[in-house]
Amino acid sequence: MTRLKPSALVARTLADAGDVRVTEVICHAPADAPGAQEAGRLRRLILPLRGVFSCAGRGTSYVLVPGSAMLLEPDEPYRFGHPVDGGDECVVVAMAAEVWAEATATERPFAEGERLVLDSRDVLRTLLFRTAAARLHDDPHAVRELAVLHLGELTERYGTSGHRPHPVPPSQQRAAHAAAAFIAAHYAEPIPRLLDAAAGAAACSPYHLARTFRLVHGVTLHAYRERLRTASALQALADGAENLAQLATSLGYASHGHFTERLRRAVSSSPSCIRATFQETAGTVPGT
Repeated sequence: MTRLKPSALVARTLADAGDVRVTEVICHAPADAPGAQEAGRLRRLILPLRGVFSCAGRGTSYVLVPGSAMLLEPDEPYRFGHPVDGGDECVVVAMAAEVWAEATATERPFAEGERLVLDSRDVLRTLLFRTAAARLHDDPHAVRELAVLHLGELTERYGTSGHRPHPVPPSQQRAAHAAAAFIAAHYAEPIPRLLDAAAGAAACSPYHLARTFRLVHGVTLHAYRERLRTASALQALADGAENLAQLATSLGYASHGHFTERLRRAVSSSPSCIRATFQETAGTVPGT
């Protein structure tokens, strides 16, 4: 197993108000099996923003990508790995149990160790939250307020439209995760027969994979690929990408117009408007 060099993992605390901590984690790891067990003293919600990684705990393993999230309980050990190269970025919101209960209006809106499947609008909201938190890092209680609001919005949306994976046999889970890893490695490539290609990577029939993948991941393979493309586009726009035509091509879209149409469908806004929103959020100050 390839062990991470210290420089491969960067964790930056955006705010720490004691009962609420917001951390940005950037990992440049190569493909690797899950490493040593990790645990934290607060309940943590992991919100992926870029890349793909695995999380194993309580006898279950999940593949996490942008548009998914996972709740980890205090002091429960989990192991993280990377099914494909490229690393990942995520925001981790850690909260004391009493703050969590207030933010969500319920003690446990979903089970610990459970993967949530949200949508691209939640990725955009989380990127905007990260941008605002970075701007307000010297005022942890302002970030604490934003974190409570963001968590409340996510859990409310999850309660009405989120996906809880159906129980499937371990062999089918492995096939679905293998297909997810394949898509994560090739989502920017214009693969015309995606289902057949992913089924080959997962060593199962296309029909079997189509059913199993949706049961496990809550969306079709093509929707999963589109979610990854959208997340990469949002990350690039958050970073200030100027050449939208070049960005569209780099993500596998046939044209700038196709890219714009798909992004509008996913998050109800155009690339230029999203970029302007990130710029505005980055300049936000308390009280404005």
